[in-house]
Amino acid sequence: MAFNFFGTFTTGQFECLRAFTQIQRRDLYLRKRWLESELRRVGKFSTKYDGYTPDSFSAFPANSYAAKLLKAYKILGGSPEKDMLLRTRDMPVFLTTGREFENNPNEVGVSGASAIYSNGRRDRGTQRFDRDLGLRVMTLKNWQLGAIKFKRERLEYKIKKALDHSDQISQEIESIKILLGSSDDSVDGQIQEIEIQANTPGTANIVQNRSDCYGLKIGTIADRSFPDVIREGEQTDQRGLV
Repeated sequence: MAFNFFGTFTTGQFECLRAFTQIQRRDLYLRKRWLESELRRVGKFSTKYDGYTPDSFSAFPANSYAAKLLKAYKILGGSPEKDMLLRTRDMPVFLTTGREFENNPNEVGVSGASAIYSNGRRDRGTQRFDRDLGLRVMTLKNWQLGAIKFKRERLEYKIKKALDHSDQISQEIESIKILLGSSDDSVDGQIQEIEIQANTPGTANIVQNRSDCYGLKIGTIADRSFPDVIREGEQTDQRGLV
């Protein structure tokens, strides 16, 4: 395994990792450029809601793959806002928090645990009595399954897949921006955090040896109660002397 160390290493081992990291850091610019071009090709979705009701679904730029899929869906008679509940990554679906219990007889069934999700859908519980009606619905669907799949399901699958792909690309672009930035989570910030922790007084993890790139000369932790601790430690590459 490359860079086969965890929290105990020599300065030589860390220098090798740092050099490799700087090369990978340059590659982030190329990766970000490609992702931005891929996002323009796939398209970025915009999903707007009026409360729980879809207001408008769109994708830009207008010549993107996603925008063409939405246009094709409409040409075949569909209405994305009526037929689907598309939601981008920033609009997750979750069970909402219920109201606190109240000592009010008129609030029975309202307070306590919630049964409503953030998209407005209620928890339906069990569905044990829909067989007879469901068979009649299936009879209506069976003779037009080909049209349903061609005009609706196939395009809906492609639209949802494009939306997920677009969200994944956008998320990775944001992650790269953080890595290339100046925060503690950036590449430079992560390296700095390691150096600060490694040089914290009392830390017994680092051996000051730039020539040892394999960690072969990492010794035991220095016993500071020994009178010749410095001399002994330098001879046996003990940790915790600095």
